[in-house]
Amino acid sequence: MKTIKNYLILLVMSTSLLSCSLEEEPYSFFTPDQFYKTSADVQAGITAVYGPLGSLYNQVGWQMPNYIADQMFPRAVVGRDQLPGFTFDPSYAILTTYWTNCYLGISNANALLKNIDGVQMDATLKSQTKAEAHFMRALFYFHLAKNFGDVPIRLEPVTGITESEGPKAPVKEVYALILADLEIAERDLPITPSQKGKAFKGAAIALAAKANLYNENWPQASAKAFQLISNPGSLGLVTNVKDLWDVTKEDENRKENIFAVEFSRLPTLVSSEINGFFAPGGSAPIFNKIAYGSQFAYIQFFYSFNNNDKRKVLMDTSYVNAAGKRIGQLDPNLKGRAFVLKFVDPQSNGAAGENNYPILRFADVLLIHAEAEARANNAPNAAAYESVNKVRRRAFGQPLNVPSIYDIPTNLNLKDFVNAVLQERSFELCFEGDRWYDLTRTNNFLQVATQTNPEYPIRPVQAKHRWFPIPLSEVQTNLKLGGQNPLWQ
Repeated sequence: MKTIKNYLILLVMSTSLLSCSLEEEPYSFFTPDQFYKTSADVQAGITAVYGPLGSLYNQVGWQMPNYIADQMFPRAVVGRDQLPGFTFDPSYAILTTYWTNCYLGISNANALLKNIDGVQMDATLKSQTKAEAHFMRALFYFHLAKNFGDVPIRLEPVTGITESEGPKAPVKEVYALILADLEIAERDLPITPSQKGKAFKGAAIALAAKANLYNENWPQASAKAFQLISNPGSLGLVTNVKDLWDVTKEDENRKENIFAVEFSRLPTLVSSEINGFFAPGGSAPIFNKIAYGSQFAYIQFFYSFNNNDKRKVLMDTSYVNAAGKRIGQLDPNLKGRAFVLKFVDPQSNGAAGENNYPILRFADVLLIHAEAEARANNAPNAAAYESVNKVRRRAFGQPLNVPSIYDIPTNLNLKDFVNAVLQERSFELCFEGDRWYDLTRTNNFLQVATQTNPEYPIRPVQAKHRWFPIPLSEVQTNLKLGGQNPLWQ
């Protein structure tokens, strides 16, 4: 059972600003200093900081980066086709939902950080709660930075129009704030999470490694990743990669799932519809109680896996439906597609499954280290090879610390080694929202134009798609913003 509840916390609702027109004026804001009086208020406040993450990943948090990349696609319905078809613009509703959830989480973190020192409570708990708020603010800004680039930096809770307006800050300044927040988080967070789904020291280190990778600070990305690899505590790779996605082994899998969005099938807790989206049509209740059949893997991606790679079993090209009929590639509902088995919950509550959505995994940290270590030294060394090969050995069922025939070739130059690591990231982290960002941060995103199928025969990706456009509502209401992202103007 999940422990972060779906409370409705009446803190700053920054989304109200983004939905108003230029002529409208917000007339009522909640004042955080009216709320933060007791330790219980602080605990409700930190719950409100985490809350928008669940709302973000109910759908758009995984839809935006996955649909636009080259691993999976949605059925061409209800506007989701705008992402793989590259027909979206600044008015696209998914962008607004993504942006507002991130800034709501940031505003709630700012409210807590501004008011918590005035609350009489246990000093250690206060320090740890502040560290959680710094971690979550860093995480929300990381989401904004990797999607939109230059964005406004807000360090005050939104209690009026003044705090809601501000200019875009260069993305390098955004990363500087992220890393400063994570220094505090790493210093003051506990070694193990106080509750399931809460931030802890290892999560702060892992996120710092990833943020430095995206910020192209290779030495620091390598150092932070190796800090966790060399002193993992209870963290590490799960032995069987298929077990990592077994919903009944969720607690055991926290060994590898360093930080995830906590979801539950219980109606009183936070839920996600990803299970229903992935479950192929007519399959309920085999994979999920409700099967929308709304998204699939590109068949080319499925066939790119080595047949001995145990990660390949997390997709399939046929299934037996609820009526006992085998549905294969001759069926028009599955032809030219593979369905995905990473998010399966036969005991789901309708579309809502128990499966958590991973944000940081130990395998990711190993691959960050491999890439950053090679880039920092302008060539791959033994440590870089060992990190990527540990991930590959697990994938092929080999002992982690013993050289294997599945290790990547030695004596690669830097370019070929980085490409090998990026390919490994694609295999290991598929459908987890990383692929598009790996392509954009390495300036390889134009290659998704070649990943087509009958539903998306043309994918006209352009240079401007390096960043998503800032939502039109923000451009219209934030008069200090300085305009749209340049390539979208």
